[in-house]
This record gives sequence, C-alpha cells and structure tokens, in this order.
Amino acid sequence: MRLRDSFSSLALGLALTASLPASATPLSIYNSMRETPITKFSKADMALMMKTIDGALDSGADGAKVDWANAAGSSSGSVTPAKDPKGRAQCRLAHVENRYKTLRGAGSYVFCRNAKAKSPAWELVEPWSGS
Repeated sequence: MRLRDSFSSLALGLALTASLPASATPLSIYNSMRETPITKFSKADMALMMKTIDGALDSGADGAKVDWANAAGSSSGSVTPAKDPKGRAQCRLAHVENRYKTLRGAGSYVFCRNAKAKSPAWELVEPWSGS
C-alpha cells in the first residue's frame, strides 16, 4: 500500500505538474491533473498497475515493455524498466504509460529497493525527466 500511495501522490503532485510553468495557479494545476488516467483508476486498476511495476522492476529485462489491462474495466498500461540513470545498483528506471478510455498519460520514475523494510519492495525516489 505504501508504494501505491507514494507513487500516486508523487505522480499526481510532482510529475504531472512538472511541465507546468512556475507561474501556474493552483486552479490551473488542479485542472491539468484532473483529466489524467490515474485519477480515474479504481482500486483494482491501481493494484494491477502496482503489481506490474513491481514485477517489471524485480525481474523485467531492460527495455522490455510489460503490459497490464483490467479486463473488467477500461484501464490499461505498460511499464518499461531500465537501468538507473545514476548508476545505482539497487535502483531502476521505469517508464510508465497509463490509459483510461481515451485518456493517456506517461512518465518515467526512479525506484530503489526499500532497504528499511520488506514491504514495499520498491520505493519511488523521483520522477525522471531525462536530465
């Protein structure tokens, strides 16, 4: 649950607003976030997405896309793991793509193994913009 909460809050709070100008008002930030796939996901969608992220980070080959879809809904996505851009052995980069009906969203995030506890296995460290 903690990984899901961390991912959701960071994805919504930072990554989705990273492209907004510094002068963006709170209302414009809210409006830009409200029509994103992750804000429409059910608990089952979130669980499928997080299970796919965990699996891809645990054993996915670098550059190999892992897809997920909720057969009972209109949500789907993919995760493409890669080496950590900063070269840390216990970290990986994940490019996450999400879809809900006609909405599309994507972002890259750095996850590192959780050294403090067994669960969650991976902690979201930062969104990654490629710089």
